[in-house]
Amino acid sequence: MAKQKIYRMGEFAQRLGVSRDLIKYYEKHQILTPQREEGNQYRYYYHDQYPAILISRKLQNTGCSLREIQRLLCEAAPTETAAETDRQMHQLERELQLKTLFLEKLKRLYPLQQQAAAGTFDGSWTTGPRPALTFFPFSAYDRLLELEGDDLAALGDWVNATPAADYCGLVREGTLTYGFAIPQEQAQALGLTGSGLVTLPPCQSFWYAMQSPRRPLDHEVGTQGEEIDLQTAPALSMLARLGLEGEEPICIYNLFESHAEGKFCYFQQVSIPLRG
Repeated sequence: MAKQKIYRMGEFAQRLGVSRDLIKYYEKHQILTPQREEGNQYRYYYHDQYPAILISRKLQNTGCSLREIQRLLCEAAPTETAAETDRQMHQLERELQLKTLFLEKLKRLYPLQQQAAAGTFDGSWTTGPRPALTFFPFSAYDRLLELEGDDLAALGDWVNATPAADYCGLVREGTLTYGFAIPQEQAQALGLTGSGLVTLPPCQSFWYAMQSPRRPLDHEVGTQGEEIDLQTAPALSMLARLGLEGEEPICIYNLFESHAEGKFCYFQQVSIPLRG
């Protein structure tokens, strides 16, 4: 019976379409163990070791660490590998869900960026539906909220959900808070939580686009009323000129930033529910 064929590192890597550095990396983390012959420092690898390379690449692409891969290949029982596969499936399902939402959001954002590039963004307006929203506040108008425990962990989930979740200011009952807003259905599908969540009902809304300069970090903060006026006055003025009436809660979306001719500015969209 013929002996199993062995390969030097370079040939082994070349035939598998991977780099020598990857072979060395897997060897360092005890995923591969080469054979060494007395009298030289060459590393030799068996034909039967190639599945470990392919499986390791697959596991890395699904988010496993090298320590997890080494354990799964060398130590884990079938019950553990099944549990790991279950974890990977749930992780990938969430990633696919998020990426789908990101793509939908970017498709909506792109035309607005094109308007900004063409100089037609500022002051443009339209009316249209605003879906039911879930809002997670993490900042008052002039300071960060002191979140603790589960809410602090939830904030990390909301940050990771951007850009599907929008950074947003909310004017409600004369107060201004900042946080993340996302359609209610998407918040539920992604399992986004928090004890201070605000639910906003669906409405027909007036949408107004405006460009605002980014103020210096050390600027003096005005009163909350002054800040609300600064954020909403252009939209409310246009609403009045059109003979329409609005009400709260008002959403102020920060869409993107721009730096042109040495000036930073925000491109925002204000959403005001239409009365009646």
